[in-house]
Parts: sequence; C-alpha cells; structure tokens
Amino acid sequence: MGKLHSQAMFFQARAAEKVANPILQRALQKAKPLFVGKRAKGIGALADDRLEFEQLRSACVDIRNRVLSDLDVWLDIFESQAKATGAEVLWAKDGEEICELVIDVARRHGVTKAAKSKSMLSEEAHLNEALAAAGIQPVETDLGEYIVQLAGETPSHIIAPAVHKTLDEIADLFTKTHGRPRQTDIPAMTREAREVLRQHFLSAEMGISGANFLIAETGSAALVTNEGNGRMVTTLPKVHVVITGIEKVVPTLEDFATLMRLLPRSATGQTISNYVSLLTGTRQPGDAEGPEKTVFILVDNGRAKLLGSAYEEMLRCIRCGACMNHCPVYFSLGGHAYGWVYPGPMGSVLTPLFTGLENALDLPHASTGCNQCGSVCPVKIPLPKLMHQLREDQVSGGLRPWSESLALKAWAWVAGKPALYHWVVRRAARYLKWLADDSGRIRVLGLAPGWTVGRDLPAPAGKTFQELYAARKRD
Repeated sequence: MGKLHSQAMFFQARAAEKVANPILQRALQKAKPLFVGKRAKGIGALADDRLEFEQLRSACVDIRNRVLSDLDVWLDIFESQAKATGAEVLWAKDGEEICELVIDVARRHGVTKAAKSKSMLSEEAHLNEALAAAGIQPVETDLGEYIVQLAGETPSHIIAPAVHKTLDEIADLFTKTHGRPRQTDIPAMTREAREVLRQHFLSAEMGISGANFLIAETGSAALVTNEGNGRMVTTLPKVHVVITGIEKVVPTLEDFATLMRLLPRSATGQTISNYVSLLTGTRQPGDAEGPEKTVFILVDNGRAKLLGSAYEEMLRCIRCGACMNHCPVYFSLGGHAYGWVYPGPMGSVLTPLFTGLENALDLPHASTGCNQCGSVCPVKIPLPKLMHQLREDQVSGGLRPWSESLALKAWAWVAGKPALYHWVVRRAARYLKWLADDSGRIRVLGLAPGWTVGRDLPAPAGKTFQELYAARKRD
C-alpha cells in the first residue's frame, strides 16, 4: 500500500517547485538555525562535551548492533513478556496488513473514532485513509500532525510535521476549520487546538500510537513526546494499539536509558523530553488509568530484508531527525519534495530500500556529500556511504539513463589519455570563462542549463590549475 502512494519518482519536478516557493523558503530558513542551535546546546550540556558525546554514541551503536545481530531472539523475548502483562502481539508484513489488523481490532471493540499520537508506521501504511474508508474517524492529536491533517497534507518532518507552514497559514487554517475568530498569538492558538482536541480525547474509543522503543525485558513500549497528547491517547481510550517497526526493540531498561541520553538532545536539543512514558500491559484492578485492551502490531514492511545486507546499519536509526536538520538539501526543499514518509538523508536511503530502488532513482543523488548527516547521527549511520552504495546498485542494475552511462564512459576514455585530457580541460576552462558575465558569474551553463536554473556559478580563471601553478612558479 505504501508503495502505491510514493511520489519519490517525481523528486526533480517537486524539488524545482519547492525551491521556487517563497513562503516555504521563508519557513525553512527560519526553522533551520533553531534545530541546529538547540542540538549544539544540548550536546554541549553533556559533562565532558565532545568526549562524552562520542562515548555515548559508541555505546548506543553497540546497543543497536547487539539487537540487530539477534533480532529474532529479542523479538521473541518482547512478545513473551508483553503477553505476560495481558497485551496482545500481532505481526504485519506490510502496510496493507497494518490497516487490516487495526480495523479488525476496532471492529471487535465497537470503535468509531481513533485518537492518534505520532506514528511513522501509520504514515507508511496510510492508515488514516483506511480507517476513514472503514467508517472510523482518525484524529491526529500531535499539534503538528493535527495541522497537516486539517490541511489535507502529509508531514514534512518526522519531528516537526508542520515545519513547512507559516504562522499566517496555520491561523487561516484554524479559522476555517474551527469557526473561531482568527488569532496569531501562538499560546492562544495552541489553547484553541487543545480545546478542540480535548473533546476527541474524551470520546475516542481507540488510541493509536507509535513507539520510540520496545523494551524486551519488560514487554513495554517507550513513548517520548513533548506534548501531553501521547499520554491522553494511551491512557483514556479503552483500546490502545501500538504500531512500530521490528527494529525498535532494545534489550533492557538500562539500554533504553542510555539511548535516551542522546535521542532528545539529537532531536530537539533537550536534556530530556517533556513526557517519557513506559507503557506496559493493560489496566489492572485498582489502576486509575490505562487501556482495557493493549495491542502491539510489530511491522516488517521491508526491514527484515536489510538484516545482513549492505544496508543493515540503517536499521540502527532512532528517528531523531538530526540528519535532516543539518542537511543543506533538505532545508532547500522541505520534506514533501522527497515524495514519501521519510525526508532528508534518512529518506534518501530508506525510501529506495522500502519502496524499491526503481521507484526512487533520484533520492540517492539528493546529497551534496558534505557528511553533515553522518557526523551528527547519534548512532553513527554512514548515510553518505549508503547513498553511494545505492547509486552503485542503480548502475549495476541498469537503472541509470543510457546518456549518463555514455557520458561517463566517454569521460573515462578521455581521462585515460593524459595529453588529450589536458587539452580538453584547457578548452573547457576557457569556454567557462567566456560564458561568464562582467561580474564573473555564469548565469546559464550552455551544455547543462539545468545547473543554473536556480543558482549562478562562479566562473573559473580561464586557465587550468596546472597552467596557473606553472605561471606562479615562473613569477
């Protein structure tokens, strides 16, 4: 189901549209320094700064690798412990099965409305559409997710789903859907959303959430949020459904505590998130809150095939969003240009792996190669290396255009003949110098005009490096 909804094959067209959108560009440029600055401050608050940060990163890598090396064992332990607490554990191979299982649970319990906390797996499955088609009203309760649901859009960021929206756009949206006087005061707007959502919390028979981690030793789901909606969704409805990927399991509570030292710092720059919930089992006699029924849906959807492959390291991802927060490509385009659930560097790897490389040919190339993403990843995923591997897979699989292959073969042939190569480079340097205007900028690159559609290029000196170096030595 998720593959049918992917628009990743239209990345180039969507990217050109987003770059030319001045409202989006203002929203993105306002958000980037906040993400980067807060993370730097959060990491800097660690006792020994970089030293402790690197030690924590290594510890978290070890935890995630230990899980992946015996994933089936840890999943079996989690299932056994979760069932012992009264929870039901179900397994889904793809998005279609997620929808079928959730709708079946809903019908068994007479559910007409489902209040949702953030769940990227439900986005992979397009669960909201399936619920609505089954006569069940889905209501997103994370403020950012709520905003994009009202707008009929999808999240553009995994941590800040409405980062692409301006204050005025949200004010207009609230006025249209809530039927209240227009407000632009942020506290007043959040209060308005809270008042509207409160009625849904009280009337929803089912709560749906994701899980940041699954704790094998206790059979618990760990939910990390900055809004109280997560606890409302998981404690008020009579049924709570947790939808999460099979790779999210960690062995112990101690391991979870270690990962939590980096997750909020990498995501929002916080030492600890406002709400950290450990959800275990169902309401017992004497409990003041909690669901009468808890269901875990553990999802594959392409994850199992990555085990033991060249891309296994991608399963370490803890969905903090740090890679996209520091990516110059992401903050030039926003998340919607990537065409599927996961944007930025993580999406440039995950989308081809989950939806098929042939359906996302441009995404592994959506990178400057600067490695900002790899350097800030809390679990040291070598994202540029994985994107490069995907490019190699495209070439070996015959998925690149014939013109590109021909051009590379021609370049390789010329580069193998030094005299010819130097002659061609000298002519190219002079040609590029000739293309420049009086300011020394190339406005239209004749042989490849696409390079200058959205930017000007500085012209070279008109001579090659070797020519300039030889002249300097003579002087």
